Amino acid sequence: MISKNLNRPLKTFLKTGFCFVILTNLSACSSLFGNDGYFRDRGDDYLKAIELDGTKLPEGTDPEVVQSMFVVPEIRNAGEYELLAGERFEVPRPQPLAANMLSEKVKIQKLSNQRWILINTPASEAWPRIRNFLSSNGLQLALVDAEGGVIETAWLKFVADDETRHRYRLRIEQGVQPDSTEIHVLHAKQSVDLELSANVPWPDNSEDLEKESWMIDELAGALASEENAGATSLLAQTIGGGAKVEFSKDGREPILLMDLATSRAWATIGHSVKNGGFKLFDENSSKRIYYITFVTPEEESGWFDNLWGGDDKDVTESPYSLDQVLANLQLEDNESNRKLFPEGVPSSDEAGKIESVPGLLVLINELDGRVEVRIRDAQARTLEPSQTKRLLTVLRRNLI
Repeated sequence: MISKNLNRPLKTFLKTGFCFVILTNLSACSSLFGNDGYFRDRGDDYLKAIELDGTKLPEGTDPEVVQSMFVVPEIRNAGEYELLAGERFEVPRPQPLAANMLSEKVKIQKLSNQRWILINTPASEAWPRIRNFLSSNGLQLALVDAEGGVIETAWLKFVADDETRHRYRLRIEQGVQPDSTEIHVLHAKQSVDLELSANVPWPDNSEDLEKESWMIDELAGALASEENAGATSLLAQTIGGGAKVEFSKDGREPILLMDLATSRAWATIGHSVKNGGFKLFDENSSKRIYYITFVTPEEESGWFDNLWGGDDKDVTESPYSLDQVLANLQLEDNESNRKLFPEGVPSSDEAGKIESVPGLLVLINELDGRVEVRIRDAQARTLEPSQTKRLLTVLRRNLI
């Protein structure tokens, strides 16, 4: 009986001591492994790195002798990752491939009366395969410009056409998606009675659409059926010039810049706003405006959850047409708004009668030979820059 009474204070002491040891160890772990601890996570230390001056060589030394062993490659679409004022850096999550990049490797695209080949490989890989197609079909070449991405055939004759000579120009360009290539074909012809000359200027459009289609179909079929596509041309790595689509900013507002004809930009954005989470409500081709909404795809839930307030993210239908939405705007007639609405800044005495308008506006404008794409709310007001950037990222991913 006495021993049991003695054990109670001992047990209490041991329990208290055990808790004290645990708390002490947790505190020690915090001091060892926390942000200020000795074994802290140094994964983001590179963000604080200071750029040092380059090596200075003595006068008279050839600078080509000393070159960097670890060249930092240029970042594609650097504007996509540029931090806005006051924005906190977040490690970008991997982007899923665009739906059109997961489909067949070679496709024939069509816009109005224009057709071209889209292949989901870099131009440096497509170039030798195109050369191989022309060579294997016995087509003599008059011009090969790997840097400019141009191949011109010599004059040739079809078996069923003895009265006409034909030739082709193939223009290889970067596609609107990364690591994709577009192949545009131009056909020209002349009578065999004319003096043969290589200096005949090329027409703006193909002179025989049937002959153009023949070349496109044959080349696309050959590219699609090739089993070995591993060859790469170093000379063709600069094909196509700069990117056709890139991120930029107008003040704090992120925008997309497209190096495309306005009709092509309108068509490819029209495809984009019907895929990847976007839903099209209405459109106006003369004003170049799409009225849309965005419904977060299941595979990206969580990434966009904080973009919307209230129940806006659940809106899949709009009770209003685009004309009604534009009639509800009341914008100041200034230079900035005139750039968004070249045909006239929407302003009406009826504005404000619709208190809550769901959805988004995609505004497309041509400026200085390039196309600007903006995403605004249904009142044509700017969104938070982080919202705009993420929506433009999805829009860009859906382009064809």
